[in-house]
Amino acid sequence: MRSFVYLDEYKMYSLSSQLMEGVTDFVVQESKRSESEAEEQKGPITSGQKLAEIIETTSASIEKRFLHDYAFSIFENKLLELDKVLQLSDTSTYSEISSGAVDRRIVRVKARADFLDAVDVMESLTTLADMQDAISIVANNERREEILLEMATLAGGSKKHAVSELKAEFDRLSKPGIPKDVSANARLQHKNLAMVLQSGFKNRLDIAMTLDDCQVRADLKRKCLKDEEDFITKTYSRFSSVELVLLGIVTQCTDSEEQIHKSDESDESDSSMAKILQNSSKALHELEGHFTRGEGKLIILDPIAVYLEL
Repeated sequence: MRSFVYLDEYKMYSLSSQLMEGVTDFVVQESKRSESEAEEQKGPITSGQKLAEIIETTSASIEKRFLHDYAFSIFENKLLELDKVLQLSDTSTYSEISSGAVDRRIVRVKARADFLDAVDVMESLTTLADMQDAISIVANNERREEILLEMATLAGGSKKHAVSELKAEFDRLSKPGIPKDVSANARLQHKNLAMVLQSGFKNRLDIAMTLDDCQVRADLKRKCLKDEEDFITKTYSRFSSVELVLLGIVTQCTDSEEQIHKSDESDESDSSMAKILQNSSKALHELEGHFTRGEGKLIILDPIAVYLEL
């Protein structure tokens, strides 16, 4: 059995329709039709049509979601049966993947996973300075409560000077303990750092798995997640302690140690619009590489599914 974290249904059906001539989608449609007919027969004669309409609607939005999972089981089993999948674990090597990808580009990786949510990081950065101010205020609450008790004791007496000092201390402890200029600089730094990350990572949600001498990484589509992002990170942790399975298509095999950036040997006098566009694209690629290119050997996958094997 599989407990799904992520499933790209469109990609799964696209591949399975080519692999099995549409059999997987047929299973889903046939299951929905059979269920609709069965429910219609169970209901009273006068309510048959209404029941059929209700079941048809709910099947499309709810029940079919579970049938997608069953369709994936058929799809994955067929891939394994035809030996079209390269199976990997945390002991697999870069050469094993890069050489195997030539013949079997679909890989199944089972290892511990890290979830890297750029949106979550950027949101945390924009509120970090405010959070630090709030923590400094919360940390002084015990002393503020003591001051309130002392002020209540002296309220009826003639010790106005003592009450005034306590009031001044209370006001001081009710404000952030971090100097304003330090806090303002932190806000400026965090705001602009968030802008840089937004430009480089956009709204990426990555899953990364560390193997023997390389890392496997895939950019997940948020709409294909089975649950909300915060639920997934809380359930599995940002750095999972259980092994998850990632099934995907190898799209890049890069080794930063072997990459040699050579300058173009073409005629620099070529200033055509096509050449300008090509150079601009290359510059953008280099800029994006600072955000997406890691150290060492890296395998990039186009993900189909992520699940916990039960």
